[in-house]
Amino acid sequence: LVEDYYTGYMLQCEGWRSAFCHPERAAFLGDAPICLIDVLNQMKRWTIGLLEVAFSKFSPVTYGVRSMGLLMGLSYAHYAFSPMWCIPITVYAFLPQIALINGLSIFPKVSEPWFLLYIFLFFGAYAQDLADFILAGHNGSVRRWWNDQRMYLIRGLTCYVFGTIEYTLKSLGVATHGFNVTSKVLDDEQSKKYEQGVFEFGAMSPMFVVLAVAAIVNLASLLRGLMMVVVVVVARRSGSDMEGLVLQILLACFGVVNCWPIYEAMFIRSDKGRMPTKVTLASAFIASLLCTLVSLA
Repeated sequence: LVEDYYTGYMLQCEGWRSAFCHPERAAFLGDAPICLIDVLNQMKRWTIGLLEVAFSKFSPVTYGVRSMGLLMGLSYAHYAFSPMWCIPITVYAFLPQIALINGLSIFPKVSEPWFLLYIFLFFGAYAQDLADFILAGHNGSVRRWWNDQRMYLIRGLTCYVFGTIEYTLKSLGVATHGFNVTSKVLDDEQSKKYEQGVFEFGAMSPMFVVLAVAAIVNLASLLRGLMMVVVVVVARRSGSDMEGLVLQILLACFGVVNCWPIYEAMFIRSDKGRMPTKVTLASAFIASLLCTLVSLA
């Protein structure tokens, strides 16, 4: 359900024009969910609504471009198809790491020119994202920006995936869960954690299982990669075989850094934000099973 997106989109298609209004005093105030599970549930509903528009006869790619012009149509299409980012995010969260665990190289070697292209694209994309975050007027520290990009990755592994699956099942006529109302009740402790940038993982949710599986796979991949580096150094072997695994080790390290709040919730925290033991055990079992099945393939 994305009534605001659909309403604005149809008004634009009918000929209305937007006016930028940003007064010093806020023109509208409202409550938004601050608990992670509530945010993800809300985003899952939005994902279903966006995909319903994206793949309907009023798709921004076709109807929108004809009604509003190319640029406006593609702008609305960018938002409508944003849940599709779950595909590359999920692939990069698992495939390179599992390949590293099995000693398989899927990226260019350090000595190859394409290696520099991957490095340039990574730092270029994050530099642009940081610049956009600052220019958008977000007040806060680098940590706030880092949590913002962390939430982008979390959405790609959770609500985008589950929302896309639910939309697909709904399109095929398969019964799905009903409408879930998002809780916007403000709790003092939750508000304090939110201001501190602390994530809450205390709910029983399959979305947290996916996050925990990704965190475990990335950690196992990084440890495997570091062990391989140590073996090469201690045995004084040629490092040519490791050149093709450098990008995968760096990617696993990046994943571990982003998953640090998940590791805290699984093994360190003891408050309400601690991940339920059942979720942790189920995630460890699934991660182990996944790595084992791939190694046997």
